[in-house]
Amino acid sequence: MKIDNARKMVLLAAALLAAAVLAGAAAAEALADGTETYASYIAAPEWLKANLDKTVIIDARAQSLYKGQQGHLPGAVNAEWTYFANMGGKPGDPTYGTVADPAAMAKKLGALGIDGKKEVIVYGDGGDWGNSSWVLWILRMSGVKNARILDGGFTVWRASGGKTSNTTHTNKAVAHPAIKYDESYIVTTGWMKENVSNPDIRIVDVRGPKEYSGEIRPFGERRPGHIPGAISFPMDEVFTPDFRIIPEADLGALFASKGFDDKEQTIVLYDTSGVRGAFMTMIFRLAGFKNARNYDASYQAWCADADTEIHQGPNP
Repeated sequence: MKIDNARKMVLLAAALLAAAVLAGAAAAEALADGTETYASYIAAPEWLKANLDKTVIIDARAQSLYKGQQGHLPGAVNAEWTYFANMGGKPGDPTYGTVADPAAMAKKLGALGIDGKKEVIVYGDGGDWGNSSWVLWILRMSGVKNARILDGGFTVWRASGGKTSNTTHTNKAVAHPAIKYDESYIVTTGWMKENVSNPDIRIVDVRGPKEYSGEIRPFGERRPGHIPGAISFPMDEVFTPDFRIIPEADLGALFASKGFDDKEQTIVLYDTSGVRGAFMTMIFRLAGFKNARNYDASYQAWCADADTEIHQGPNP
């Protein structure tokens, strides 16, 4: 029996949706046994369309975008990176922009409806600082393992036909379990001072090349340049033109081309205030570098400390 073209398209769409659902199940399975995989970090728009009512959705964009004309994903609650951080004082102060303490974080997560049981999907948008992965980094460090980012963010969601809403949404607050941070995700300025010359540790600057070299300091950094020994690996290299994460095989090839071949090595990522650093920490982890850590106080704190050395120019 012949099947007309319209029927073929319906069958193809159904097959793609089934594949996406199976991918989601595989990701959940990987999370359940503690194995970290590419799929356990990234959710496809097709999967989320089929699971909107089964997830907590966090919009990590600026509030102006969440409430803007284009709207947001249905049922999404808004939480910018600053929601999770200590914002008292000024840039360069030792704790400015660092993560809130565990007790405060438990309350913040509970207020978003996150209880550690229901899967969490976080999204930002192309061209931002990797806001979604900052939140993912927070969640994983807090013990919320069933969390992923939406591949391609809001723009790809809309381009794929995903529905949007202009209704501000809040979730019912829940009790989040007490948090003990997994310190394998994070380092402090004190730790950096002790280990900056350790040959067994790779330090990676994920800012733009001109920030790294010290030609510009767009956020008012007190001294331009970079941490001694840090290599430059700008975060925008891991995106496709439509701001999806590049495929797993291509990601592996990119890391290899940068000289990253030891997946047991401790790798410390940083930027200006830790957001882009958190993004790249999660990218390294999804590629199998399980000892990747974010220096969340980042360059703002490092260059503001009179006891630290900085380098300028294009080389480590």
